[in-house]
Amino acid sequence: MGSLGKAAAQLGLSQPALSKSIRKLETELDVPLFQRTTKGVTPTPYADTLARRSQAIQADVHSSIVELHKLKQGEVGEAKIGIAPALSPDFMPDVVSRIAASHPSIKITVFEALYEGISQAVVRGELDFALTNLPPRGVAPDLEWRELFRDRFVVCCSKAHPLARKGKVQLAELLEHPWITPAQEGVPWLRLVDLFIAARCPPPRATVETNSASVIMSLLQRGPFLTFVPRQIILSATQRAEAVEVALEGMTLERAIVVLHRKGHSPPKAAQLVLDACDAAAKLIQGKSDASPRASRPARQPAQSAP
Repeated sequence: MGSLGKAAAQLGLSQPALSKSIRKLETELDVPLFQRTTKGVTPTPYADTLARRSQAIQADVHSSIVELHKLKQGEVGEAKIGIAPALSPDFMPDVVSRIAASHPSIKITVFEALYEGISQAVVRGELDFALTNLPPRGVAPDLEWRELFRDRFVVCCSKAHPLARKGKVQLAELLEHPWITPAQEGVPWLRLVDLFIAARCPPPRATVETNSASVIMSLLQRGPFLTFVPRQIILSATQRAEAVEVALEGMTLERAIVVLHRKGHSPPKAAQLVLDACDAAAKLIQGKSDASPRASRPARQPAQSAP
């Protein structure tokens, strides 16, 4: 519930002038924007939709002004990117390094969050695009996506862990060790539970529950823990021999990492250059993955809208 008088004061207008402007806009749009009562006004769903679209338009205008200013100064511009936490340890540093070498004048702003946070920022026009996983319920109607690469979930441990030196491991053996688990309301945890149920085993009991990549990697080095994470989180650690993938018998679980952007929106030049670098880094990952002796994978998907 709000007050037109307070809103008018914030805008530097009189209340009658603001009311007249609202009525004119409602007439032009042919929809009611506010529900009026004796206690004040409440925005309708039409107003909420208009506000969301207006935020995106305002962000586009601001981005265009910044890009023109940068071009005038001889610079390429700025890119604002959202990423899932799994891409912060290895993938995104690789992309930034590529851009720093090829286009050092580009400024890259990286916002790390789970799907809900970065997808809403893309809808509002605060981010040029996001790299994330798809939610089970699909994406918002204002968004489109295309597959970038496939990431594999793995069980891992420190190099000093007893299972690090073992060949094939059965799921039941994992229950003998303490676990760092994903947040139990999230998709990774539900997938882990499904794997254990399929093997007729109870799911592991969490000693620590977290989605923080830094906390997970720190704990792995300090205790006899197992964890279940996207492979991108531990890639650098395995290359440095600081973490080891547990060789599980018959377990293969993958997810798609996708590029998420607003429907019908063309990214500014700087963002497109960063996206090109993301594609190059993803091809390298996919090439290594396709060369491994695992089962075949689905083809990459073209850009898709929400159903």
